[in-house]
Amino acid sequence: MFLSAQEIAASREQALGNLLALSSHYLATSQRACQIATGAGREGIEHASRRWSQLAHGQLDALIQFPATLWLDALPRVGELLDQSLQLLGEAHKAWLQGSEAQVRIVDGIVFAYLRRAGRSSPWETVIVLDALRNTLNGAEQTLHEINAAAIEQVDRVGEEMQQVVTPSANRRVRARNKPEA
Repeated sequence: MFLSAQEIAASREQALGNLLALSSHYLATSQRACQIATGAGREGIEHASRRWSQLAHGQLDALIQFPATLWLDALPRVGELLDQSLQLLGEAHKAWLQGSEAQVRIVDGIVFAYLRRAGRSSPWETVIVLDALRNTLNGAEQTLHEINAAAIEQVDRVGEEMQQVVTPSANRRVRARNKPEA
């Protein structure tokens, strides 16, 4: 009734493969997050230094408007940073969902192997119960797959909505700032 050495080794290998894939994805995501954060910091420093150089040249208008222009000019960059961060978070969430579903499939494979072995050496009355249990597990696995697919679809939809929320407002601010004065 126990699993064979090959089945145990295969399930361990699959589990380690899933964990390696998830770890690799999270590592790549964290590297991208660092790149985004350093790029945003670099842009902020460059932009602020340009504003400070205007102040150093004695432009009185620049001094009066400095806090407001600094804040207004930073808004599109902050919106873009937020958008990129949310995209990374959504990708990480999708990877976690897919990894957890793969782990559940591994555990289900082990349970199915136990049920097959138990069915071979059990009386026919027990085989009926084991078949019902196998069908129940198949249904649960299918339900989990559908729930994960819906969750991944929802993550994609939220990402698209956030893109629509962040991008148009940033574009409106840029257009308003670049509009010629009458």
